[in-house]
Parts: sequence; structure tokens; C-alpha cells
Amino acid sequence: MFGAKTSDMYNGVPSTVSTPQTEIHALPQHHWALRCLPPLPASAARMLRLLNDNSAGIREFADVISTDASFAWEVLRAANSPLFSLPYEIDDLFHAVSIIGVERVRGMVFVAALSSGFRHAMREQSLLACWKHSLAVAYLAAESAVGFQVDAGKAYTAGLLHDLGRLALMTAFPAKYASLIEQSLREEVEMNVLEEQFFEINHCVAGASIAAAWSLPVSLAEVCLKHHDDPLDNPSPLLQNIVAANRMAHTLGFQPVYEKRLVQPASDLPNGVPNHLEESTALLHQKIDAYCLSV
Repeated sequence: MFGAKTSDMYNGVPSTVSTPQTEIHALPQHHWALRCLPPLPASAARMLRLLNDNSAGIREFADVISTDASFAWEVLRAANSPLFSLPYEIDDLFHAVSIIGVERVRGMVFVAALSSGFRHAMREQSLLACWKHSLAVAYLAAESAVGFQVDAGKAYTAGLLHDLGRLALMTAFPAKYASLIEQSLREEVEMNVLEEQFFEINHCVAGASIAAAWSLPVSLAEVCLKHHDDPLDNPSPLLQNIVAANRMAHTLGFQPVYEKRLVQPASDLPNGVPNHLEESTALLHQKIDAYCLSV
């Protein structure tokens, strides 16, 4: 899927691009830093086709997921995790998909596509913190989705995948990425700058490129590309939701790297982010820690 090294620098998108579709199409598709990533598994590709089929039901999704053990395990683990706080154990895949929802399951499937290398990378505490950040953004985005008039399931998936490029880079280069995180925090240098210096691409562009290569919806690729933007500058409600949730995650302590622009008082965030989430910060940390312990 990803090919040989290219000498071009990819630090952004040309200013002449005016629509999300043309912005995504202008992104690099064969960057050298992404060459180690696996192709999208066949079961994930089948699931993507189902998501575009309005007649597909939960049973069809459960059947596709059941053909891949890693995806099935990921869905069942999530359904029984503290993040959903169910009073009983779920051991049936159909029931799990019913409880979690198809949109949330989609995000889990695409994260699971990177699972082998990603779980190895999480032995580094700094890289594990990146995954916890993604989980926090997914949770916060779903909780605040109604304020942006966005479906909570779609918000969860977008939050889970907003740092897809970061997950990919840390999967392919775990030791180097951990070193860059340490440098970012120590020297207070934004991570995008360090990524561009070493990888010749930042995680925003990388994530959008992967989303395009995997034929994910343009809205998800746009979230990957623009989740650091000012929420008031974005016309897309989903993107506004993720930008706000990303900033809220940083203010609640899920800040794996130095990002000066994302550290701001919760009172400065859009009204769609519920204030009560600040009060449950400790509980959210406990839930995410417990979820990650089962990996």
C-alpha cells in the first residue's frame, strides 16, 4: 500500500485547495515513513463496505467481525471494559455490537488493523499515554456530541482515530517516537515540528493520508488533518466536536506531548463540551487505565 521514500517535504496542504475532498486528494500516498504499515485487512475492508450499505444490520457486522479473531477480541474487550460500565459480562459478539453500536465498532476495527505493532509500542509509557489520549478524546467527543448535533457513535470513532497518524508513526518507529515525545516535553517544542524534522511528515498529514489510502470517509480524513485547528474556523460540526474534545482531553491531563495551542482553560472551550466532565476527571482516568491494563 505504501511505497518507497520520496524527497518531498509534506508540512501541510497547498493554500489553493478549497474543499475537503481536494485537500485529501492532494496528500502524499506513498510516504517513506508509512512504508511499514500493513494494508487494510480484508475483514476491515468488508466492514467498510457494510458501513456504506444502508440495508446492512447488526448481524451482518457481527458476522464480518467474527471472521477476524483480533477484531472480535477488540470488540468484546471494549464491551466489557469500564468505559461502558455494563452490570453484566458480554460474551456474544452480536450482543457486543448491539451494545457498543456500529459506529464505535468501526473505530475499534481500524485501530485493531494496527494492533500487532501498536500493542508492542505501548510497552513504552510515553506511547501508552498517546493511546490513552485517543481513548479520552473518543469518550469526550461522544459525551459532548449532542452539543454539536453530531451522532455520538460517529463522534466516538472520529475521536478514536483523530491521531491515526501518531499511532501509525509510533507503531512503525516506537523507539524514535518515544524519544521525540521526551524531547517535545523537555524542550517545549510542539510535536508536529519534531515529526516534520525527522519523518518529513507530521501526524496530522500522515493520519489523513492513511485514512485516504484505507478509503475511510472524507470526514474522518479531515478530522485527522485538522484536529489542531481553531474550532471556530471549522464549518464541519464533527470536526468542531473533535477539536473541542481534543482540547478538553489536554486540559484534563491526557496530554502525551507538548502542544502549546491546546492548553487552555475549560471555560474557553465551546459550549458543546459539558462542564460536568471536569468533575469526573479522576473517574475517567481510572476507566481508561483499567481498559489499557487488559491490552
